Amino acid sequence: MSFTDECNYLSELISDYKQKIKDPFWEGLEELFIEMIIQTERKLYLIKEQALCQNFKQDKKISQFLSISQN
Repeated sequence: MSFTDECNYLSELISDYKQKIKDPFWEGLEELFIEMIIQTERKLYLIKEQALCQNFKQDKKISQFLSISQN
C-alpha cells in the first residue's frame, strides 16, 4: 500500500468511527470507538512522521515534502 493510500484509508477509518459514535445502532460502544479513533490517529501520525524523516534523509527540503511554496 502506498503512503497516500494508507493515509487515505486511515483517514476514512477515523471518519467511519466518528459516524458510528453518532449512530444509535452502535449505542453503548462509544468508548470503544473513541479508543479506536485515538489509536488510528496515532498510527496516521506515525506514518506521516516516518515519511517526513525518510524525506529528510534523502536531503529534500521540508517545504518540498509538504508542498509549501517558499516566496
